[in-house]
Amino acid sequence: MSNVLVTFTDKTTEINGALTTTQGAPVTEYTVLAFSTDMSFWQAQSRHIATARPDQTGKFRIRGLPPGNYYLATVDPAEQGEWFEPAYLDEHRLGATRVALGDGETKTQDFKIRTQ
Repeated sequence: MSNVLVTFTDKTTEINGALTTTQGAPVTEYTVLAFSTDMSFWQAQSRHIATARPDQTGKFRIRGLPPGNYYLATVDPAEQGEWFEPAYLDEHRLGATRVALGDGETKTQDFKIRTQ
């Protein structure tokens, strides 16, 4: 093989936070989707796309994304693998929050979900 770059690190990235209603109650029905702002990574099994379901207290954690810029969005639970589809990601990027992750960096992003 040629033109291969292998990088090893002991620094793990993390995005964590909580999903709550505007009144502060935990929300567990949604999935948090993190995906690269670089559309070239929008492909099946990309390390630059990850999801997490909140626990019973509404807290979530996504670990191990490569350093870079990401969109974060809350979505209805998707069919397995649906979040790797470019059209699905493009649909969710407009309302998403942007997060920049450095090597070994931890970011916190909370979401307030409006319920009816």
